[in-house]
Amino acid sequence: MSKDELHPAFRKKIVYNLDCNACGMTLCRRGMRAFLLSDTKIKLFSTDIPEFGAVEVVPQMFLVEKCACKQQDVACLGCGNVVGYHVALPCRKCLVSCNNGHLWMFESQSVSSIERFDSDDEGFLVWGNLKSVEDDSVFYIEECIR
Repeated sequence: MSKDELHPAFRKKIVYNLDCNACGMTLCRRGMRAFLLSDTKIKLFSTDIPEFGAVEVVPQMFLVEKCACKQQDVACLGCGNVVGYHVALPCRKCLVSCNNGHLWMFESQSVSSIERFDSDDEGFLVWGNLKSVEDDSVFYIEECIR
């Protein structure tokens, strides 16, 4: 989903780097604070794409209790711990609801998060200013200093 297709409610959300709590491996540089569509009390992080070589889906697919989505657990390749899940087949109910288009979810208790800086601004990077996946490969020195 391009940032132009992203619902306006999500454009002002901060972009996070996510690391595995168990081993410290960077799992994602494009995280967003989110909540579960089927149970809004459950807080998590979502992303449009995890870091290459950081996670792998567990082959077994399972149905979600509160909707008809099919999901697979996602494990950190650094330590093997399950850190979240991938929505392999979203259900119609979830597709038509207001969502950010992300199919990769990370459990809040399994990851540590830190906000990304916006290189064109003094503040944190928000999804409305985030480059496309193809163009978001530059690692800025400001991120290393922290």
